[in-house]
Amino acid sequence: MKKSNTPVELPQIAIPQPTPSWLQNFSPLLQQARWFSNNDQDKEALALALTEYKRQPSLDALEQTFDSYLVLEQFEPAKALLKEMKKLGATDAFLNLQKATYYLAQEKFTQANKCLTYAQTHKKELDNRHRAYLYFTQGVASFHHKPQTFPFTQALHYDYLLMPSERSVCYLMRGLIRLEKESYEAAYQDAQSSLHAHPKSDVAHYLRAVAGYYAGHLTHVKQDAKIVLKSKDELVNKSMKNTMQKLQKLLPKEPVFIDKDFMDNLRHQFFDEVDDMINSTDDLEECFAIWTGTRFENKMENSIQKSLAYLREALSKLNTLDLPQKLPEIKEDLQLCVDKHFSQACVDLKPPVGSDITRAQLRIWRKQVLTILGYYNKIYDILVNKVAELADLYHIPVFVGEKKGNK
Repeated sequence: MKKSNTPVELPQIAIPQPTPSWLQNFSPLLQQARWFSNNDQDKEALALALTEYKRQPSLDALEQTFDSYLVLEQFEPAKALLKEMKKLGATDAFLNLQKATYYLAQEKFTQANKCLTYAQTHKKELDNRHRAYLYFTQGVASFHHKPQTFPFTQALHYDYLLMPSERSVCYLMRGLIRLEKESYEAAYQDAQSSLHAHPKSDVAHYLRAVAGYYAGHLTHVKQDAKIVLKSKDELVNKSMKNTMQKLQKLLPKEPVFIDKDFMDNLRHQFFDEVDDMINSTDDLEECFAIWTGTRFENKMENSIQKSLAYLREALSKLNTLDLPQKLPEIKEDLQLCVDKHFSQACVDLKPPVGSDITRAQLRIWRKQVLTILGYYNKIYDILVNKVAELADLYHIPVFVGEKKGNK
């Protein structure tokens, strides 16, 4: 390590409180260094890590310095740090993990995989944070040869110890693998998680656009395509931009379309109140007091009203003269099922009473509750069928099944 007596003004940044889990157990200077690393400010991270090492030598400080050197492609000073790590008592598993990172940064995959094999064999020597990083690194290494989702899934078991940028990469790479396997829904959810962890990735926007279109989630496709087409990120290649142009042409031109997001919103309007009521109870006494027939009937009335209000707003751009007549007709059909089956089930619901409640009484009560919830689902199914009829009647494009196609 080179030492200098020249005073240096260190970069400063405020760490959010309470301290995120991925920053805990680090010194204040290293917390800031990792924060800078997470936000691609590696020169600032390097300056802080070097200062911390001079102040109090530690493996954490060396590791942060090592990582910053690699990102800045300063490979010689990074390599020299491996000896310093050994002097400070680093285990062979730890050193092999660092060497694997060093080789990967130079795209020397054979050497990297040898080091990873050793680290994997001796992973008991690693703490949870470095096990997470081991799995993460294995995933990155496999991505260039035989892409596998398993290492990224393993790393995400320790997601609270990974930097958000690392977490984002785990979701992104796993999502890209799933996209190639045409597991569009899973790939879309990974894209969502990747962008939630670290919103700056244009490749994650590409993943969300493609997987979203083929899985039937069209909410973000238009905006994601614009981001990718304007991107100057070197990871966004010409093929990706061509795919975005194709998706733009495939998007429905109609003012209203029905996709999975449309149906998810409808489902939330219908079920959220009754779900909240059920989830708010912690024991049987609360269930007996809260899960009453009257409350279930009130929740059903609200479910129907909220669902139809959502449909009215969502379909308002159709500008059809008879839509105001169709929605009351749907309400009548739903109410017919409520009156015929649901209301009586609510009347029948009687909680067990007394201090000596038997198992037989509990079984009867449970069966009555399940009957009510069964009718809840049946009435929702009628609502979904009515939406399908509206789609046919008004020629509304429907995107709710996974599509097959070239990406």
